[in-house]
Amino acid sequence: MVSSADDGATLEPAGFVQAAGGVSAPPDSRRSAAGHLLALEPGTEFGPRYRIASKLGQGGMGAVYKAYDNDLDRTVALKLVRSDLMADTETMQRFKQELLLASRISHKNILRIHDLGDVEGIKFISMAYIEGEDLYQQLKREGRLSLDRSVAIARQLCEALEAAHAVGVVHRDLKPQNVLIDREGTAYVSDFGLAKSLEADVAGITHTGQLLGTPRYMSPEQVEGGPLDHRSDLYALGLILYEMVTGEVPFAGGSTLKVLYQRVKEPPKNPKLVNPELPDYLARIILRCLERDPARRYQSAREVLDDLEGGHASRAPKVAVQGYWRRRWPFAAAAILFLSLAAYLTIDRVFFRPSLKQGASVKPVALAILPFRNVSGDPALDWLGPSLAEMLRTAIGQSSYLRAVSSDRLHQVFKDLRLSANTDFDSATLERLAEFTSADRLLRGQYVRVGERIRIDATIQDPKGQRATFLKAEAPNEKELIAAISQLARSVQQNLALSAEVVRELRAKPLQPSSKSLTALREYNEGLQLARLGNHSEALKHFEASTREDPNFAIAYSKLGQTHATLGHTREAEQASREAVRLSEKLPERERFLILANHARIVNDLDKAIESYENLARALPADPQIHFDLGGLYESKGAFDAARDHFLKALESDAKYVDALYAVGRVEINRGSPQGSLEPLNRALSLAIELGNEEAKANMLNAIGVAYKNLDKPQDALRYYQESLAIKRERGDKRGMAAS
Repeated sequence: MVSSADDGATLEPAGFVQAAGGVSAPPDSRRSAAGHLLALEPGTEFGPRYRIASKLGQGGMGAVYKAYDNDLDRTVALKLVRSDLMADTETMQRFKQELLLASRISHKNILRIHDLGDVEGIKFISMAYIEGEDLYQQLKREGRLSLDRSVAIARQLCEALEAAHAVGVVHRDLKPQNVLIDREGTAYVSDFGLAKSLEADVAGITHTGQLLGTPRYMSPEQVEGGPLDHRSDLYALGLILYEMVTGEVPFAGGSTLKVLYQRVKEPPKNPKLVNPELPDYLARIILRCLERDPARRYQSAREVLDDLEGGHASRAPKVAVQGYWRRRWPFAAAAILFLSLAAYLTIDRVFFRPSLKQGASVKPVALAILPFRNVSGDPALDWLGPSLAEMLRTAIGQSSYLRAVSSDRLHQVFKDLRLSANTDFDSATLERLAEFTSADRLLRGQYVRVGERIRIDATIQDPKGQRATFLKAEAPNEKELIAAISQLARSVQQNLALSAEVVRELRAKPLQPSSKSLTALREYNEGLQLARLGNHSEALKHFEASTREDPNFAIAYSKLGQTHATLGHTREAEQASREAVRLSEKLPERERFLILANHARIVNDLDKAIESYENLARALPADPQIHFDLGGLYESKGAFDAARDHFLKALESDAKYVDALYAVGRVEINRGSPQGSLEPLNRALSLAIELGNEEAKANMLNAIGVAYKNLDKPQDALRYYQESLAIKRERGDKRGMAAS
């Protein structure tokens, strides 16, 4: 049996440990000259029932002894409260609480509490004695544990937490010191001294401002002193699992202040960066436990256990992250008062700068429009599914209050999640799509032909399907589809909780292809789909067909020029692009800016391209694709600071945009800040691992290698290069292999 000591406490041999305060001690115990209780010697009779065998350790609340229970003829552990704490009503209440709460839980992986007692004024708890040691000692001695042992311990901790949470008990101080391991490898959760019933107003801070828990293993909400629930224990579980499989903790600093700041402001380092042999699924489980927002973590210990046993990791739910953290910051000052007033003032000045008022800026609604399904059984209408989504997206429009996820971005997410346009979107798939597109609303639907009529049914819903609005539109025949789609777009605008003023703005400034020919639009949209798949030769044929069908279709000429340029047809590219510019003179400004930007890129006029994209960015400030493209232009010009700023703006609207994270890391390296590149590159690597995207994973590993090389850490750089090379070799990526 070992103690449940606080961080920094040490195990001491049985002997001299002074407990201040005047109490009446057993006559044969050791005393100081002032009569204070020092320590109970082996062989000491502790009251009429117990005989002390040895001292096991010293914790924050008092000493722990191995003793023999004469009445029940068994070995037990006795936890004695320090004499100076006995007069503290709150401390004694926590001591009693440990017994009462732990007694509500009956489980093989929770340390059994026998009794609460008093011997001549000394309060103690008797509990089961475990022959073994705590997890802290194992980690201290061995460092990283084997994967099998780590998972075995984690599974037992899940079962213990599930039992505690089932009866409404939150531990609040789960850490390696409170996990006991016997000689057979059975794990026991101990020390419920900070546990609290879920029925109470659970928080991580006392009425005196004292922070409850151990800083190294606190959840972010515990650091901030906000309300806690069982998910705080799951965060601590993630920290323990991280430490078992890596031998390190994800947050480390020179001071408690720095660790607490990291906990609430920075993402954890991916454990695979510390232990490359760690299975991807286990890394994903750990990172989901360590989500800063409790709503994005696992919601129960059973969920964690199921994923551990199944050898996979389920997806985190999508939540509104921005408002969550803004609401929680007011708790932070109180949470770190224990550091001292000077430290608090430093935090307030340096770290917690005042943010904009909530009403200063309004986050736009992000809408992802999914491909529509053909349920008519008529393959002649298959083309309409993706084209309908594309036409709706442009017909609905964008503004500073509404952002439609770009088709290119949606295509990439579909590729990452291995979905097809014909996917039947169940609730789990919709949640994942919302998560990886950062969408607040999803628009999906189907269409059917009945005779000549074509009926379109659409649904607007939130990511979790908690609220849905059903819409429909009908075209008497195929020629009237454009009018039906415009009608449906107006219905969508009216049902997105947008103000009448915003709806008027959307309708006054549409960003849509300037053609009224359904055939031209069909050819144009099919060309876009082929271009996204990298089939530029076939895409070229469709853009040519689109311009033949409608010779005034400016954006189709622009895309035709882009495709010629991609294929190396310089003369044809410039010719098509100039025609697009000529036709754009009377178009809405947003479409004209896009055409001018494309033309400038084709003729290699970076300054003109940047000017046009800056105009687009002012018109559509929340569109991540525009900021991403603009960042790429600045990067090509060598203006790395400006490039970084626009890549970061893209991430403000789409936090899981892997290419944008990669780009931020890339420009940080190029602007001479390799250390600054590691955070975005590690985030991108974590996402690539979560998505199973081996190509992106290899690219991130290679980029991290470059960063470490520039940091003059050749051994670290070599390790990342080798990992990247192994993936590229397996994929047959010869160009990538040469780069690595």
